[in-house]
Amino acid sequence: MNWITLYISGKPGFKEAVLNKLAHAGRHYLPGATDSESDFLLYWIDSTYALRDFKTEIGSKLILRYRLRFSFILPEANLSTDLTTQELALVKKMSAWEAEYRHSA
Repeated sequence: MNWITLYISGKPGFKEAVLNKLAHAGRHYLPGATDSESDFLLYWIDSTYALRDFKTEIGSKLILRYRLRFSFILPEANLSTDLTTQELALVKKMSAWEAEYRHSA
């Protein structure tokens, strides 16, 4: 069985609604990580299973209510390469530690 990665994004609150709806649906998929920090849900779908059938299991009401978007690649809008000040401080600390470690040997 081959699997296809599917990302679902939408308006706030969509994760719980989709997870609850798919908890009782047929098993042609595997749910992925559902952490609260990401703006998307990850599912692996059987490659022989049509995306339309997966959307049918979710239902048109949820799709329209939460403006769900389905993508086979990670949406670029959710990828942020900017580091926070805390992350920058950690990188600086690690660089200093690495420089000290290199010279100690």
